Amino acid sequence: MARVIHLRCDRCGAPTDGAALWVYCASCGALAAFNFTAYTESPEFLDFQRQAMLDPQGYMRRWEHHNAELERAATLHADSPAAALKIAAEQAEFILSSTPWVFPPASLADPARRTAYREWLGFELLHHRLPGEIRDLYARLNEATAAIGFGANENPLPAFNEMLAVMRDLLQTRQRLGSPPDPDGLSLKGRLRLNAAVMVASYMRLVSPELQSQVLVAIYGEQPQSLPGQDYGVYFDWECPQCGLFSPQAVGTDRMTCPGCYCARDFGPPHEQGAISAVCHGCGARVELAERQMLAQCAYCTSQVQRYVRAGDAHRTLVAEMKAKYAAEYGYNLAEVNAETNGFGVSADNREQRLREGLVRIAQWYHQFLTPARYLGYARASRPADLQALLHETLEYAEREGPPEAAGLVRKAIERAGPAGSASEGN
Repeated sequence: MARVIHLRCDRCGAPTDGAALWVYCASCGALAAFNFTAYTESPEFLDFQRQAMLDPQGYMRRWEHHNAELERAATLHADSPAAALKIAAEQAEFILSSTPWVFPPASLADPARRTAYREWLGFELLHHRLPGEIRDLYARLNEATAAIGFGANENPLPAFNEMLAVMRDLLQTRQRLGSPPDPDGLSLKGRLRLNAAVMVASYMRLVSPELQSQVLVAIYGEQPQSLPGQDYGVYFDWECPQCGLFSPQAVGTDRMTCPGCYCARDFGPPHEQGAISAVCHGCGARVELAERQMLAQCAYCTSQVQRYVRAGDAHRTLVAEMKAKYAAEYGYNLAEVNAETNGFGVSADNREQRLREGLVRIAQWYHQFLTPARYLGYARASRPADLQALLHETLEYAEREGPPEAAGLVRKAIERAGPAGSASEGN
């Protein structure tokens, strides 16, 4: 399920909601929005990944040629601006064809608008490589996006707002320097919102889920209803059915593996529709969802928790294709490779040890991607016998084994838990 983003058409002002990748206004037909929740599931994105996986050398050669041609255009610009722009427009066509999820197919299907997109994008590709304001603004944009971080940032909004400000400056500078008109006839505000939605498709996934609503409001403004608390992050939360440890799992995975006991389970319908427990991204409490229940309210902080179901199907399709390809090529048994396993096993005597080992590994492997609040949520929702004792044991091992960032994450989680943090608190 996706959050519903309510917005108005930039051209006629009609209210517009949509589930398609590119959303068009039902009233006037204007391009209205980019659905950042759907881009990784689009057939075009799957084809792009498939090409890169099946022919990695050809993929690299094509992009190397693209960059070399743009450098040639930049070199020609001083003597022949028209020739330079012609080469850049040709390379814009390469972008339009190679990354079809980044631009609206309905617009590109119209020959006149496709030409307009070629010229509009070509102008930016060229000026990105020329000395001047646009290249300088792209340097600022890279700094702002890097400052958003990889999920561990507890306050990404200032960097995200800076990213939006630079994107606005880029559009204004383009206009001032004689850019071709917007190919879909959008105002600066409409194009900015669209560009921000495309950017957020990547960077939203790096923001910790408890902070994502702030980013959405920065793009779309206050919404008429509160946004549910489930996330679009690079990782979703999974409870191991064997030891009960909650851990981050990559959205495109075809198999969840517990970092505590190494129990492995396939991603499939039971995970999507069966009764499950979840971590509240408001306070880290454990929340129960019944079979087929999509939303629940946390009893402690009243945040909404939403079942995570859809993202990653395109990547799982590609993983299945590649596994089958290599199984046929090297003659191994695919069923054996895909078989679920109970890993090390869990008993009443060693469960706390498995939880501690898992929390150490989570801190070591994922410290760049987790805030202390989210990490604490994993520990708390896993229902240890004594939360404080478990966290201090985890810290001892993390300090001994490293890296320092892992111990730092655990230490901040302990501070957030407070002296009264216990197994019953928030569970």
